[in-house]
Amino acid sequence: MHPALKILGVVLFILCVAQAGWAVLAVGGLLAAVALAATGAEGVGRFLAMSRRLKWFFLSIILIFGWFTPGTPLLEWMGAWSPGREGLVMGLQRTLVLVLAVAAVVWLLHVTSRESLVKGLLWLTRPLAPLGLPRERFAVRLVLTLEALPQVRILAAAGRPDTTPQGPKARLQGLGQRATGLFRQVLEQAEKAPLEPIRLDPVPPPGPGQWLLLCLILLPLLLAALH
Repeated sequence: MHPALKILGVVLFILCVAQAGWAVLAVGGLLAAVALAATGAEGVGRFLAMSRRLKWFFLSIILIFGWFTPGTPLLEWMGAWSPGREGLVMGLQRTLVLVLAVAAVVWLLHVTSRESLVKGLLWLTRPLAPLGLPRERFAVRLVLTLEALPQVRILAAAGRPDTTPQGPKARLQGLGQRATGLFRQVLEQAEKAPLEPIRLDPVPPPGPGQWLLLCLILLPLLLAALH
């Protein structure tokens, strides 16, 4: 499939599942499962790793919606301290939206090379060229940022101390030292990294068949979102 259509498909997928209805989440989950299965063990492992890193963020969303959204108490004996059923449902739905978004991005990065991502972004931003948008710079920086994130996580994990400092003040000092060390390591890695040229050969526009394929893939999701 054309790289621009892959990017457009992921954007439309995320916009649809953002409706957070159970029907659209079910269809989106099915599409995400099929897409991740196509990436093999490597893609599935990458998705699981990213989801584990976000587990506390997901939990905080559920807790915030559960305790700060008016609704029917889940545990009546707790009174005002009980989470609301409607809030917990909303928090769970929003969490599933983020999980599906992570799955879509993992699939896109797994099946599309760096050069193809840049070409796809350039093709999608062609209508903005008359406005003076630096399309080439934007596309290259975005792709390089996405590729650098896993390396930064590796450096952060390597710089994690074996023992946790005791006391709030010691912990804050430790976090500050780790952040400073990580920043220096990133700068050192950037200075040592070789300059790799990105070849941007002209890419033909997607054909009608590829547009039709994208529409067929997203049609059930679009119908669920509109419903």
